[in-house]
Amino acid sequence: MALGDLISIPCVWGVVPYRHYGVDIGDGSVVHLATDENESSMRVQRVAWDVFADGKSVRVESVSNALPSAEVVERAIRSVGLSGYHLALGNCEHFARACKTGDAVSHQADRVIGSFLRAGLAGMVSCSARAATFAAAGGLPRMAIHRAAGVASVVGEVARQSAYAASRRCSLEHQQADRIGKTAGTIAAALTGTVAGGPTGGLASAALYVSIDHMAQRAFGRWRSDTRRAGE
Repeated sequence: MALGDLISIPCVWGVVPYRHYGVDIGDGSVVHLATDENESSMRVQRVAWDVFADGKSVRVESVSNALPSAEVVERAIRSVGLSGYHLALGNCEHFARACKTGDAVSHQADRVIGSFLRAGLAGMVSCSARAATFAAAGGLPRMAIHRAAGVASVVGEVARQSAYAASRRCSLEHQQADRIGKTAGTIAAALTGTVAGGPTGGLASAALYVSIDHMAQRAFGRWRSDTRRAGE
C-alpha cells in the first residue's frame, strides 16, 4: 500500500457482493464515502486504516490513468465533510476514482446497469421473435433463428460477467477485464446460436449480441447525461 493508492474491500449488500472503495492517504488513514454513524447519512470521511478495512482483505486497484499521488491525496482530503450519495452516479467508487483519475466512474455500477439493459433487450428480441412466429405464416425457420439469438445473448451475458469477474480476481485492470468479458460473451452467444440454429444461428447470435451491447451503451449514456443535467 502506498500514498494515493485506490483501495477496496469486499462487502455484501443483502446477498449481492460488491467492493467498497477508498483512497489511501499514506499515514495510516483512508478517505472514503460512507455512512456517518452519528448522522446516518453518507459523507466523505477520513478514518483509520483498520476502521476502513474492518477486518477484511484490502486490495490495491490497478489504474492505468492515475493522477500524481500528491494530487490524489489532496483531492481526497479536500473532499472530507462533503455529503451526498447516488447508487448509480455518486457512490463510493465514483468518489474514489474521481480522486484517483479525475473521472467519476463506477465500473461495478455500470456493469450491473449494463447487464440488466443487455439482458432486457435480449429478452425483448426473443419475445418479439416468438410473437412473430405465430403471426407469420411460413416464417418459422427464420423466426426460430432470431429466437435462438435472443436466448444466446442472455447466455453470452452470463459468460461475459463470469469472465470479467475471473479476470478481476487475477488483478487485471478494468479495461482489460472488460475486453475479455465482452469477447467471452460474444463467443458464448455465437456457440449457443450455432447449437440452436446452425451456422446461420451462430452468426445471427453474435451479430445480435454486439448490436445489443452498442444499444445498451447508448441508452445508458443518454440516461446518465439526462440524470446529471436534472441534478444540476
